[in-house]
Amino acid sequence: MKKFSVLIVVSFIIAACATPALETSRVNRNLTLTLALDAFDNMQGQYALWGGIILSGKNQKNTTELEILAYPLDDYMEPVKDSKSFGRFILVKQGYLELGEYAKGRAVSVVGKLTGKRTGKVGESPYTYPVLEVQQIKIWPEESKYYYDDSDVRFHFGVGIFHRF
Repeated sequence: MKKFSVLIVVSFIIAACATPALETSRVNRNLTLTLALDAFDNMQGQYALWGGIILSGKNQKNTTELEILAYPLDDYMEPVKDSKSFGRFILVKQGYLELGEYAKGRAVSVVGKLTGKRTGKVGESPYTYPVLEVQQIKIWPEESKYYYDDSDVRFHFGVGIFHRF
């Protein structure tokens, strides 16, 4: 009976570690950047799960704004950077985000409410951005050359458990 109890506890611990990084129960999975702009009046106030790479950021008096280059998300809700981009969007976070951490090139995933659209320019071309008010944000770890670099020869022994945060 003790072995069975230990097995149940271990199962719950593993299951708890496998929970997604963001709460998505209110997310409209059909809300894309294109739909957000094309049907803004019908989509305003709905929640989206989007992600991408930070292009720029600025701290305002009461908010932080990030310009994001959008990419599709994988099963872990992480942006797939080697895919084709969906376009750009603006994140508005109440309060302060440290731009040293939320820096250009970092990957983020966000659950946010579609609150507006904003015109601007990408280079010299006019551009309309959907604007999400951040409810939850996940910044992904920076890539490590030691993990991704295939030019080094490495040997590993042992048993381990892999988990993505």
